[in-house]
Amino acid sequence: MKLITRNIHYAVKSLFYFTNNSSRIISVNELVKKLNMRKAFLRRVLQALSKQGMLRSLKGAGGGFILNADPGKIRIIDIVNIFRLETDIFSCLFEKDICPQPGKCLLMREMKKIEFQLNNVLKKFTIRGLLKGMDRQIIKVR
Repeated sequence: MKLITRNIHYAVKSLFYFTNNSSRIISVNELVKKLNMRKAFLRRVLQALSKQGMLRSLKGAGGGFILNADPGKIRIIDIVNIFRLETDIFSCLFEKDICPQPGKCLLMREMKKIEFQLNNVLKKFTIRGLLKGMDRQIIKVR
């Protein structure tokens, strides 16, 4: 169980960078260099963000990506949901042969409550809100 995967980490870190540089096109190579990320992995993340309308992809010479959505409306839960492989954060801790009635599991019922609360917290935070709440220079630029 890991909520913040590398995909989500790269997406948030990239969106911080795009927000701080919102008026210009940013190449994948620039992001790789400035944010110290793996290129192939980052490219997939940016394409997913573009597909969801958070970024816009510009092809050709001088191409790259540009912020396409208001960072005040990009919620962390939206980013998590793009990259979440399963709909549930928590999965059963026991094999099916140990727990004959998983639908009645007391532990899973409590974990579902935690997941619901966590999702509600993640709905409150946006990219802009997080940047306002921290030093904008937290993104180390080389």
